[in-house]
Amino acid sequence: MKENKQVTRSKEWIFRALITLMKKNAFRDISISDITSKAGVARLTFYRNFESKEDILINQGKKIYEELMSDLVKNIYEENAVSNAIKKIITIFNEYADLFEILLKNKLDYLIMQSFEIEISNILKSIFGLDNTEKYRVKFYEGALFAIAVEWIKNSREESIDEMTDIIYKLIYN
Repeated sequence: MKENKQVTRSKEWIFRALITLMKKNAFRDISISDITSKAGVARLTFYRNFESKEDILINQGKKIYEELMSDLVKNIYEENAVSNAIKKIITIFNEYADLFEILLKNKLDYLIMQSFEIEISNILKSIFGLDNTEKYRVKFYEGALFAIAVEWIKNSREESIDEMTDIIYKLIYN
């Protein structure tokens, strides 16, 4: 079910307010009142949409993940599906690098990993031809892709998206 425009707008204002505050303050030092004040919304609006500050970030992670999944599902049976999937994953991390850097600074990258791993295993199973008996291999790929992308962001994205795609592809297949 699609959210109405007002709910979507309120969530976006709250997310942007939190990120703005996190650029100057530690996550743990930001209150719900700080967020609602910055967003220009009532506390009731916050609690209609989120249960906690962490929930704001998890919600954003889900949106990023849905964007990624939409792209991956469309091209899963293409030639070079693995390379294309890796490139799309790295591209998403690049597009949202500022967010990831803020989360890393606040040791909150696990919130994005939660969103990342929820359904990515289904795509990985399809891309790599894995079945349900290979759950540890799926977890290995999930963790490896996430850890490499995080390390790339920590290193100021020194390599290009194409270079990272090639590095990860070679790690998987060599």
